[in-house]
Amino acid sequence: MRRTQVYGTASMLAVLITLPGGAAHAVGTRQATTFYVSAYGSDSNSGRSVTSPFRTIQRAANLTNPGDTVNIMNGTYGDTSTEGVVQITRSGAPGRSITYQALPGHRPVLKPVTGWNGIVLIGASHITIQGLEIKGDSDNITLAEAKKGASAERPRFNTNCINTREDRVTGALSHHLVIRNNYLHKCPGAGIGVLYADHVLIEYNRVHSTSWYTVFATSGISVYEPVDVAPPAPGQEYKVVIRNNISYDNENKVEWIVCGCISDGNGIIVDDTKHEQSDKRPYAGRILVANNIVFNNGGSGIHSYLSRDVDIVHNTAYLNSRSPALSNPNIGAWDSTNVNILNNISYARPGKATNFTYRNVNVRHDYNIYYGGLPPQVRGPRDLIVDPQFVSPSTDPASANFWLRPTSPAIDSGVTFRAVQRDYFGTWRPYGAAHDRGALEHVR
Repeated sequence: MRRTQVYGTASMLAVLITLPGGAAHAVGTRQATTFYVSAYGSDSNSGRSVTSPFRTIQRAANLTNPGDTVNIMNGTYGDTSTEGVVQITRSGAPGRSITYQALPGHRPVLKPVTGWNGIVLIGASHITIQGLEIKGDSDNITLAEAKKGASAERPRFNTNCINTREDRVTGALSHHLVIRNNYLHKCPGAGIGVLYADHVLIEYNRVHSTSWYTVFATSGISVYEPVDVAPPAPGQEYKVVIRNNISYDNENKVEWIVCGCISDGNGIIVDDTKHEQSDKRPYAGRILVANNIVFNNGGSGIHSYLSRDVDIVHNTAYLNSRSPALSNPNIGAWDSTNVNILNNISYARPGKATNFTYRNVNVRHDYNIYYGGLPPQVRGPRDLIVDPQFVSPSTDPASANFWLRPTSPAIDSGVTFRAVQRDYFGTWRPYGAAHDRGALEHVR
């Protein structure tokens, strides 16, 4: 899309980038299969054409093999088990991922209500999930109901949009996952919760209004205790990448069952790669968090917690830590090691933390812009405390516009970071004389 088209609209946040759909193709010695699912189909159909689609995504998931594609057509898809709408247990293979996606031109909605998840990956690997909408049932839950019914055994108040977990029978862990271009909202639990996984790409997702009613301290996007399943590919610098996402209005409103306190509800969190909360070995992979726009979340916009080897670069955070119970950093690190926090714009909520220094070791802050909130606990030599001059900042997603005005001090004042060569909308960095700070390059 042309940036000028988006700049002229009331909101740049309502736009999802639509990626091309998949198709059947030759994979190895077998012809990959494309399955079709329709709200008006039948699980007794062949599922091999748009005229003979399955009724449930689960039926297709039970038949997939490496290289297959599941095309989901218009309609609403509800729970098929206590696990939720669909549980994915069958894996693809290197170079032959299994893809779950909206059929091009269609807008299916997965609607978990009584199950634990919209989509859950249980030890499944080489999986791509793209172009889907998952809408939870939070509109039909009140805070009073959630507090009264709060329980680790009641999925209705804890439903995640997308979740991964280990296979509790085989011990298999998910790896080589792509979660791309999905619209995830109103799930009482996590938006995207990636647990015990490896080689993960999370990009171009819009995640909002999640985590309100769960007792599990979830967030909009969370990577929790990743595990080294496979070594990096030759030349691969990052094993986990979280980029080009928009995450807002995620908040924990019910106490975390572990402490009886409000926690998390972050826009994006990299959580415990050191594995200090488990007996697993610390994660050896490096993680990149880049080009994300996070605003009006209950906890942090973005932060690294109990983690190491994380690069938080070129993000835009606006008025996070809205929960009265929290003063999390707008963008920052907490009890972390070997973290780079560079080229970000952090516009903090009045009276709330800008960043943290608590038990950090070798955490570098530089080339960031800070504005509002409490004074930064740490400043790099080229960090600025100055108004970034957004075009029209707002916590209202219908009107929020975080483009930079032509006079913004963020323009041409960042540092080159080799791993982030484009901005949120795909514009090459630098567009001008030098990299701009934040998620969006200013286009003259």
